[in-house]
Amino acid sequence: MKPSFVVPFYGADIGGGAETLCRRLAENLAQRGVEVEVLTTTLQDLASHWSHNYHERGTYLINGVTVRRFLVRPVDTDLFVPINRKLMAGDPVTLEEEIDYMNNAVNSDALFQYIGDNQRDRVYFFIPYLFGTSLNGSAVSPHKSYLIPCLHNEGYARMKVTGAMFDRVNAALFLSKSEMRLAESLYGGLRHCEPVMMGCGVDEIYDADASGFRNRFGLGGDPFILYVGRRDATKNTPLLVEYFRRYKKLKPGSPLKLVLIGSGAIPIPGEVASSVIDLGFTSVSDKSGAYAAATVLCQPSRMESFSIMIMESWLCGRPVMVHSRCPVTLEHVNESGGGLSFETFPEFYETVETLLENPELAGAMGKRGGEYVRARFSWDVICDRFTRLLDACREAAI
Repeated sequence: MKPSFVVPFYGADIGGGAETLCRRLAENLAQRGVEVEVLTTTLQDLASHWSHNYHERGTYLINGVTVRRFLVRPVDTDLFVPINRKLMAGDPVTLEEEIDYMNNAVNSDALFQYIGDNQRDRVYFFIPYLFGTSLNGSAVSPHKSYLIPCLHNEGYARMKVTGAMFDRVNAALFLSKSEMRLAESLYGGLRHCEPVMMGCGVDEIYDADASGFRNRFGLGGDPFILYVGRRDATKNTPLLVEYFRRYKKLKPGSPLKLVLIGSGAIPIPGEVASSVIDLGFTSVSDKSGAYAAATVLCQPSRMESFSIMIMESWLCGRPVMVHSRCPVTLEHVNESGGGLSFETFPEFYETVETLLENPELAGAMGKRGGEYVRARFSWDVICDRFTRLLDACREAAI
């Protein structure tokens, strides 16, 4: 039974968590002898214009994975943008608006035709939930469809068309127990869709060079908070910057720095500009070095379905700080013992001070986190779960 992953964007230079999960799962399955393919569009990534084809359509072999790229359906931005703004803000939308959103949120008619024409000995895994490739693609052959939603508690998740998708697919594969509980609460207990606890594979990190990173970026022995990921309001990075500003105002002589890695831009207050090091995209080795060198990784997001950055920090032996209003990341911290949580500024301040004053505690937390990741989310563990699911599909002769 061939697994076919359907994802709106695909490539090694795409930073999204769902897209990275899809690519690494496909590659790891292929390395273990599973015949696998990816169906995607010719778009570049989330930030590109969704009517502009970037890649050539066709079939490619990339790192052992067959990748089929299909031309994208043009987007009516005048229709889509106002509806998308409502959904991002959590405002109510009509069913008609939901349908307009669904039909303009990255679709490919040629891709859907391929699914309809190729059903024998295949099962389709749609990732993530909120794009037309999943919302419309899963309707082509529902009995062949599975969902890897990467679900967040947001406006898109509360659409009727999203609930209908969960109702029609065979099963939904979740990355965490908290994500599964969210889906059960939103979609009537998932009565028509089997919930499967799958988890997310994480690449082991070798030879993370903490001292080399410090030397390259002039950090010396200064402590620093690290953030890795997209910088925008949906990831709550403005809150991290504001809390860092307030911390430095209370402790103006502190050598503490804030290091940012990833895409996007947020304003940095002038009074802390000299203490914020924004590296943008970095090499894999620099990112690993940053994890290993950090005093603590801070994940301020309140909307996560897994959070690979937390796992990578733990694999490098460093503790994490998470927002206590994010059920998924709080669950990881509580179950692993690999970090601390905060919501208010006083809690943020106390957490930072605790880790700065107790380096042995910080190291112990990082170690416990690493043990947690290797036991639950190594690629051997995840691929074994996935291949057992494929075996079950084969036995059911889907």
